[in-house]
Amino acid sequence: MAHYITTHDSNGTAIFSPKPPASQHSMSIPIGDICIISSTHHFAPNLSNESDIDRGASYMPDNGAAACIISMAPRAESGMHRTMTLDTIVVVEGEVEVTLDSGEMRILKSGDSLVQRATMHKWMNVTPNDGWAR
Repeated sequence: MAHYITTHDSNGTAIFSPKPPASQHSMSIPIGDICIISSTHHFAPNLSNESDIDRGASYMPDNGAAACIISMAPRAESGMHRTMTLDTIVVVEGEVEVTLDSGEMRILKSGDSLVQRATMHKWMNVTPNDGWAR
């Protein structure tokens, strides 16, 4: 999977960063795997320099934002949890059920999105025929 980061040259022109992206590797989590694409420790990040690129990606930084790919195993279910981040979720494959601590629930299908604003929630892969969800 290719990963690119844009930035600016000394003239302010948009370019693709010559810096290699932070090392990306999948980590096992109880519901499958997670690959952090990028993260910032401040929201909104300072885009006038490349400190966010230099810092690299870390796992769900408090008061920051993270972009990641989560691959959920068939029928996998997380426990109720909360990350202190603003996350934008887009389902690209399969079906995922998200339940809030209020008991409210939605099923997200391929192409659906969710903005997760540091609320208590849990996930369950409900993809038909025991498929993976991403």
